[in-house]
Amino acid sequence: MESHQASKLDTSGTAKAVISCFEKLGVSFDLDEVQLIRDPVQQVEMVGVPEEYLLGHAFHMYHLTSPDGTVSFEFQHNVCGRSIYAEGTVDAILFLAKKVKLKEEKQIYDMIDVLREGNMR
Repeated sequence: MESHQASKLDTSGTAKAVISCFEKLGVSFDLDEVQLIRDPVQQVEMVGVPEEYLLGHAFHMYHLTSPDGTVSFEFQHNVCGRSIYAEGTVDAILFLAKKVKLKEEKQIYDMIDVLREGNMR
């Protein structure tokens, strides 16, 4: 299940990436199973999004259950507001500027590369 502001129409890239990691561990999953919560009333009452963040949030909840129902695993990550995304953009720009200055051979990077380098502000 994921909750984002009502203007987000599709399943988030974050959810797709986490599901991909679960699939690499052997979990069978269909993206059509992701429950998209976009209704503000449900976001507050069912998901627990603070009202002041209804216009900018990302709440993700994953629940896995073993085939026999005896084991379950839950994983959740929540973001309130959008400032973290702006800060991440600045970190990515600084990362790329460093790579250009060092004339690195690699030309394509993603945020995992930025995080692995560990120089976030």
